[in-house]
Amino acid sequence: MSARSRSRRLVAALLAMFALTLSACAVDTGPGASSGSNSGGSPGGGGAGRTLTVTAFAGAWSDTFTQAFVVPFEKRTGAKVQLVPGGGSDWLVKLRAAAGTNPPYDLMAFTPDITVQAARAGVLTELDPKRIEGFSDLSPVLVQHAGADGKTYGLPLTTGSTGLAYRKDKISTPPQNWSDLTKPEYCGHVGLPPLTYNPGLEMLAGLVHEQGGSMDDQASVDKAFATLAKLKGCTSAFPADSGSMQTAIQNGDVWIVPWWDGRAFALEQKGVPVGFVYPKSGAVGALTSYYLAKGSANQDLAYQFLTELTRPENQKVFAEGTWYAASNDKNQYSQTFRDRIKYGDQTYRDFAWIDYAKVSPQLTTLQRKWNEQFS
Repeated sequence: MSARSRSRRLVAALLAMFALTLSACAVDTGPGASSGSNSGGSPGGGGAGRTLTVTAFAGAWSDTFTQAFVVPFEKRTGAKVQLVPGGGSDWLVKLRAAAGTNPPYDLMAFTPDITVQAARAGVLTELDPKRIEGFSDLSPVLVQHAGADGKTYGLPLTTGSTGLAYRKDKISTPPQNWSDLTKPEYCGHVGLPPLTYNPGLEMLAGLVHEQGGSMDDQASVDKAFATLAKLKGCTSAFPADSGSMQTAIQNGDVWIVPWWDGRAFALEQKGVPVGFVYPKSGAVGALTSYYLAKGSANQDLAYQFLTELTRPENQKVFAEGTWYAASNDKNQYSQTFRDRIKYGDQTYRDFAWIDYAKVSPQLTTLQRKWNEQFS
């Protein structure tokens, strides 16, 4: 072999090695790549072909949740979200059955009454706030109430205020406080939810708070029950769920009833003459937060979705679509929303929050007393 031939072969070998080196250094921008410049619109990546299972309350709540959070998350990550509609009690039953192995959901929406039960059943994973971008922007008051037993289990999403909804075409002077439910002019037109439906228990807590007592003090609870005894014979409906509550108000079966601000304003938006009052002594917080299931095989995706829940641009869409204030302190709401909804850390501090860890064990006894009084 000539010197010229050997030189050509050497050059060819060097060029081949150079090409292999370039290939090894290339960035994969195909589906599922982890590069932030993914042309598929999924920075953070790793989501293509994967499904995250998330629970949500049915109806308009779920529809708005999809628009505000699911759509941008799927676009950002390439993952799919399977929404499971329903209620917290049913979700908790299925989580208990799974016992932390292959749970049916990755993320669940719970209210504080269910949160305490879920935490003590060992079906939740304590959150690592450092893995959730924007967590530090959330209301510290709501973060505290989204937890259980002093641990950070939940990411607070929205909080409703339980106060008094009333028919503006029937009541010309708005009520001012919880005890106004017993005014003689409302007799025969009062809605009184049972204590097993959240607004009922929240109403009792609000009345106890107005009278200067505490829900863990039996004398205070007895005093509130004595006040409610005035409603015997004056109650026109005992709505035990949101559907029957809405029907009772729409039909005019009740003129005044304990309910949530978001539900009342949503009904007003549909043309029903409904007003809402935040009681002077304090409304009661009705918080919804998201929790990570113990044993979830999609923790990385779940944390990305929790980050999506914190984004102010998403929370604004959800809050204004549901009439519930959201948890990010940086949210900038429309004037219409600000004119109707009370929100912010000072408002949340003034809530008559229910300590479900103490109240839940008493609930059966309280409901029995309620049944005896209004049967």
